[in-house]
Amino acid sequence: GLPLVIIYLYFLFDTKIHSKKDIEAVVKEIPVIAEIPHITEEKKMVEYLDRSLLSEAFRMLRTNLNFLIKDQKKSQVIFVTSTIKGEGKTFVSMNLAITLSSLNKKVILVGADLRNPQVHKMLNITRHIEGVTNYLYDDTTPYQDLINKGQLYNLNFDLIFSGTIPPNPAELLSNGRLDVLFEELRKEYDYIIVDTAPTLLVTDTTLIAKLSDLIVFVTRANHTDKKLLHFINELHTFKKISNTGIVLNNVGEQKGY
Repeated sequence: GLPLVIIYLYFLFDTKIHSKKDIEAVVKEIPVIAEIPHITEEKKMVEYLDRSLLSEAFRMLRTNLNFLIKDQKKSQVIFVTSTIKGEGKTFVSMNLAITLSSLNKKVILVGADLRNPQVHKMLNITRHIEGVTNYLYDDTTPYQDLINKGQLYNLNFDLIFSGTIPPNPAELLSNGRLDVLFEELRKEYDYIIVDTAPTLLVTDTTLIAKLSDLIVFVTRANHTDKKLLHFINELHTFKKISNTGIVLNNVGEQKGY
C-alpha cells in the first residue's frame, strides 16, 4: 500500500499542466490549436521545408491559425504571448514566422517584449541593436532603418528587434507610435508576428492587445500551473483578449522514471 499512497500523493500535489485535456477542463471557450513536442537537442529552430516532428507541429499550428483568421485577404498582426516567462513564446514566435514564410508569404517578426527581449538570444547575436524602443521613443526614426532583412541571418523573413530596454515600457507602448508602425508594416507584409511580454507579470500586452487580429497564448507542459489557466479565462471574460488560440508547448517531456 505504501507505493500506492506515495503515487496518490504525488498526483494530488501535482498542479502542472501535462496534456491538452488539462487545459480544456478549465479553459472551455478558447481552443487548443497546436501541441508542440519536447525537443531534446539544442537546435530549437525549424528548417525551411524540414520534415522533422517539430516542423510538422508548426505546420499544424499554421493550418489551425487559418481557421481563426477572420479576413484572409487582410494582412494579419499575430501576437504571441504567455502568462509567465519560460513558457516558450519567443520559441513559438520564431518558428511560426519561419513556417509562415515557407509559403512564400512576406513575414516580419517584431520583438515587442521590451522588458525581457529574447529574440536575439535565439539567433546568438548581441542585444544592442536598434529596434522597437528606438522607434517608439524617437519620432524621427524611420521604421525602415530598423528592419533586418532575412538574408542577414539566413532566415526567410525579416526582423525588428526590441531595442534598448527602456525604464517606461508601458508608457512607450501606449503612446500611439506602435499603431503607426503596424499600419505601415501591414502595407508591406502578409503576416506581422509580434513577440510580446507575459500577461500575468506586466500590463504591456493587454495595453496593446486591441492592435492584434489574433492572439496565440503559449502554455508549457510540466511548467505552467493549472491555476494560471483561470487567468486566461479572466482575460477572455473581460474582453482584454479576443480571437485567441492556445498552444501547448513541450509536450512529451518525461519527469522522473
